[in-house]
Amino acid sequence: MGGEFMDPEVMDPEHVGPHSDVDYDAEEAVVKGSNEDTAEGVNQFLHGHATRMKRSSPYHTYLAITALTINFVMVPGFFSGMGWALAVIVLCWAWSHSFITGLMLDKVCEDKPQILSYPDLGAYVAAKLTKGSKHGRLAGYWTTWAAQALGTYLVSVASMAFCAQFLQAIFPQPCYSWWIVIAYGVTIVLTQIPTFHETIGINLLSMSCFTALFILILVNMGITGPVENVSYSLGNADAILNGISGFSFAFGGHSVFLEARREMKRPEKFKYSIYGMYATLGFSMSVIGYTGYGLWGDQAQINILSNFDWNASITVGNVFMLMAFLAPLVIGNILTMMCIQTVLKIPLLGWRKPQKYGMPAGVTRTIFRVTLVTTELILALLIPFISDLVSLTGALSTTFLTFMFPCIAYWTIFNKRMTIYAKLGCALLIGLSFVVGFTGLYAAISGLISNASKFAPFHLPCSYLDL
Repeated sequence: MGGEFMDPEVMDPEHVGPHSDVDYDAEEAVVKGSNEDTAEGVNQFLHGHATRMKRSSPYHTYLAITALTINFVMVPGFFSGMGWALAVIVLCWAWSHSFITGLMLDKVCEDKPQILSYPDLGAYVAAKLTKGSKHGRLAGYWTTWAAQALGTYLVSVASMAFCAQFLQAIFPQPCYSWWIVIAYGVTIVLTQIPTFHETIGINLLSMSCFTALFILILVNMGITGPVENVSYSLGNADAILNGISGFSFAFGGHSVFLEARREMKRPEKFKYSIYGMYATLGFSMSVIGYTGYGLWGDQAQINILSNFDWNASITVGNVFMLMAFLAPLVIGNILTMMCIQTVLKIPLLGWRKPQKYGMPAGVTRTIFRVTLVTTELILALLIPFISDLVSLTGALSTTFLTFMFPCIAYWTIFNKRMTIYAKLGCALLIGLSFVVGFTGLYAAISGLISNASKFAPFHLPCSYLDL
């Protein structure tokens, strides 16, 4: 992005200009208290619950955001069709762009501690841009709320389908539809976990499985070796767009950043969780992506285990993948549920009190979460095309929440304290995000339309694998 923009002095607004600025203070006065009345009391509800939540350490937070995001198994497939040069450029862009915007989000929350969620941030930014307009504030809140809730909802649907396909890869019988129903039952149980703090056990399990899977993949790469007549040609437009959307999706953990930071004992340590997350992502994706694509070239499959000749370790690898995907399944669902629960004012914590809708808090929460997961089951049976769901999520939600909006928020909040180089950097990142989001949405919709004709809704083949 350029040395000037990446310089810590530029990224830290406190060193760019004085905090006490007449124009800046006037703007702050206009939006003061916006978090208290946005969306008719939603934020009072959220802020009231925030003080009761259990608190996590930087290590626990690192596990949560990394387990949600890490996905090196698909990277060689993203490379396939893009060619070496473009694939390397896109991987480096997605990693560096999302790393920068992650730090931007942390800096925004550090400067504005009253912001506890992505919708909070959307409301605050819109209030500044519209000079404190209530309608603008509400529009900002609901736009970011919709992007976050829809994105994590689609991630949860895809994760349920992932788990069902891993189960069928391990046990070809019963039929795929039954495996989705079984994955649905497991999801119902796991999604009763109220907040992120209680997911520590699942996150440890997922990260342990990802580590074992990483080693197993490298061993199998050494055993299998390269394919004959390997080629690395540039693919067609659909292959390129799907690869770009895949990388956008792969770095899409920002939708949980503000909420994860909210639950920390010391939120100022959140930046260290980000450093650890991106070190892990960069290392694992680079090693598996470059090595896998180097061995198989255009023949690299989206599920890396499909590139190996069958042996016992492949079955073990599918078991590891199944266990590893429990974290994205659980965390994505919890975030979706917390988003909707705050709007419906369904208590996030407690079992007997307070009562809501004439029932104890725990009963209301359980009924709501079971209902939401049931809609995911219906969608997973209706649209089983995981790659298209991934692309759609990347275009609709990830690109906005991870790549574009953090730059807009940072620029809006720190406008009076940024250098011209920082503003140019933000403009460049916003422009790239817009292009990626628009083209990715086109590719995702085209893919869904094309695949929808394969079979009638809810009539999946008994043996079905989309990976």
